[in-house]
Amino acid sequence: MTRLITILLPFFNEEGWIGATIDSLTGQSDRRFHLLLLDNGSTDGGRAEALRHLASLPDAITSSIMDVTTPGKVNALAAGLAQVDTPFVAICDADTLYPAGYIGRCLSLFAAYPDAVATMAVDLYDPVGTQAAYRRIRKVVGKARMFRDRCHAGGYAQAFRTDALRQAGGFDLKRWPFVLEDHEIVHRIHRLGRSVYDPGHYCHPSPRRADRRRVTWTRLERLIYRCAPRRLMDWFFYDFLWRRLERRNAFSVALREKNWT
Repeated sequence: MTRLITILLPFFNEEGWIGATIDSLTGQSDRRFHLLLLDNGSTDGGRAEALRHLASLPDAITSSIMDVTTPGKVNALAAGLAQVDTPFVAICDADTLYPAGYIGRCLSLFAAYPDAVATMAVDLYDPVGTQAAYRRIRKVVGKARMFRDRCHAGGYAQAFRTDALRQAGGFDLKRWPFVLEDHEIVHRIHRLGRSVYDPGHYCHPSPRRADRRRVTWTRLERLIYRCAPRRLMDWFFYDFLWRRLERRNAFSVALREKNWT
């Protein structure tokens, strides 16, 4: 079977969560992928849990696990991207569930939109088919149509053309040492093409983080990001937002803090 897409799954101390995520990925209907787990120095039982769930992989799915000792999700993703030899790469989170058609939808969207450098999934926190889920899909897809050159999906819901991701500079802590790396890298890759959002493409992140003040932006920052013209986006990220995140110490390693509910 020809592998078309590599799934990068970075994790740090995800015991109790990563097993279900792996099960959702290995239950994909389209199995033309390689699953690469990136252990970023876990000290809990997350690695052992991952290995237990990987042991029952279907024969059609290949997987590997890689140790990345330098702390930080960006460092883990950079190490993983260096190993990718497929045309496409998907970034997944270790506490997110992916429906059985997730990978197939990624690949079909890339095939349907040759000018797309990325496909983005909607983050759902309610069961599919409910009014709440429908409103969430309509909201995200609507924003994506209105603000086409912005990012409306987190790192748990992004897939890229591998060559475009590398051409844009890939994951690089020197380029962007802060949180919100998922939005900054989309800013760079949009110089090469566009992102595609589809109402039928979604995933289910965990809502467990209780306090996101250090790992997200303020209302003012979000408003400027959404409304500023494209020509100001370099200024927004590499001057305005850079200085503000630096002042509040919102570096990438802040994502390692676990303020769970």
